[in-house]
Amino acid sequence: MARKYAVLVITKHSESFFAQTPEEEAASQHEVNQFIVSWRPKIIHKVGYHAVGFGGEYDYFTIFEMDELSDWEAFREEYYRRFQGRVAKHQVYIGVGHEEFVRATAHIGHWQELRRLGMMPGVSQMDQD
Repeated sequence: MARKYAVLVITKHSESFFAQTPEEEAASQHEVNQFIVSWRPKIIHKVGYHAVGFGGEYDYFTIFEMDELSDWEAFREEYYRRFQGRVAKHQVYIGVGHEEFVRATAHIGHWQELRRLGMMPGVSQMDQD
């Protein structure tokens, strides 16, 4: 079942991150991985990719899912407190899952009419979960 929210994080790692030896980076990445896993099931790390096409502005993007945005905020704050200096900059975009969007827009005439017509954004995804 899909979560209520997804968070896309686009990251540019710091110069000090790239200056690590392979052994240092392995230890650092192990700590980050353990931290992320420790937040399950509240925060689910869905996917991460090495980013291309950002003109060198960003080098990684990842998607997390959760049911409570307060969990995301706590996760984010703890991450940046524990792993200071790892990230030079980042951008965060929050998306609302289809079921939550339907619930949140149930009282809006435009969306009521679309539903009556059997048409909604996101319907193409519904059989994938």
